[in-house]
Amino acid sequence: MTSTVATTATSHVEAQRTPMSPGVFRVVVAITAAVTVAAVVAPPSDTVSVAVVMVVVAVLGIPHGAVDHLVAAALGSTAPTRLTRSAATPIRPLRFHLAYLAAMLAYGLVWLAIPAVALAGFLLLSVHHFGQSDLASLQLDRWRQGAIQLSRGLFLVGLVLVANLAAVSPVIDRMGGFDPSAWAWLAGHTAAWSLVLVGQHLVIGLIVGAQVRDREIIRREAIAVIALTALFVAADPLIGFALYFGLWHSLNHLGVLAEVLGHRSGSAALAPRQLARLAAPRSVASLAALAILIGGAAALDQTELVVPVALIFISMLTLPHMIVVERLWKAIRLETPSGQRPI
Repeated sequence: MTSTVATTATSHVEAQRTPMSPGVFRVVVAITAAVTVAAVVAPPSDTVSVAVVMVVVAVLGIPHGAVDHLVAAALGSTAPTRLTRSAATPIRPLRFHLAYLAAMLAYGLVWLAIPAVALAGFLLLSVHHFGQSDLASLQLDRWRQGAIQLSRGLFLVGLVLVANLAAVSPVIDRMGGFDPSAWAWLAGHTAAWSLVLVGQHLVIGLIVGAQVRDREIIRREAIAVIALTALFVAADPLIGFALYFGLWHSLNHLGVLAEVLGHRSGSAALAPRQLARLAAPRSVASLAALAILIGGAAALDQTELVVPVALIFISMLTLPHMIVVERLWKAIRLETPSGQRPI
């Protein structure tokens, strides 16, 4: 069993080091570049921006967390545990779903009671989650891995907010009750802060990159930073976030899930159609809940709340989803021999 587990874990890591195939990566970069150019030439209307976000969230965003129950089953009832089907311990589906809903509702209550704290928590969760999901596959030592993940998260979340401060401040004010555009130290120096966010990631990337033997990983990261920086600076923040969330974050994670769940079922990886079929039931339920919330805001003639309501709902889904993803990467890391890590 030991050799089987080691082989399976190694296969996971080899696949997850570059979850996107070269062809898919090129397409994602091309779409990102095209949207960036289009945003400069012909900025979209608010209606188009919201529509793009909703489509991306529906097609890729929600589905990438809709198989968390299957990931938890693959991990077993305790962590760390083996990812192989033969060693996985079944969990109680009802117990998992109740805990998942309880976490969502608890976070929803925080939004109602202390919105500023809930918003700060959402931003911190996003920094960690995006950084981890993008770069956990590097499997570096603890400190380098932590540094590069934090750096990536700050770059992503910070740049979307700072580079578009005037546009995002009204949304932040509605969600958290404070207006960052009133902070002179920030609003008066957005270009400088944007450079700091990009620069810190480049510096830490150069330091950490010296430990990565695979030059393809370095090349991809350089292209990703350039493409995302241009996108976040040039495009409407909703469009920029939607494109990153769907094509870079969610699609990347779906590739990881296809490998993990595929190995559990005894195959190399699940086909996109299989993964879509597994994600469909809970995706539909989540989208229906989101539609009800947005419809309620529209019915009350509070259309300015559509984006805040959608983001709050996504934050409620993010909390339990992040817990599952945390366990997943912890299990993979503990099952991967240090000699197999790409350092």
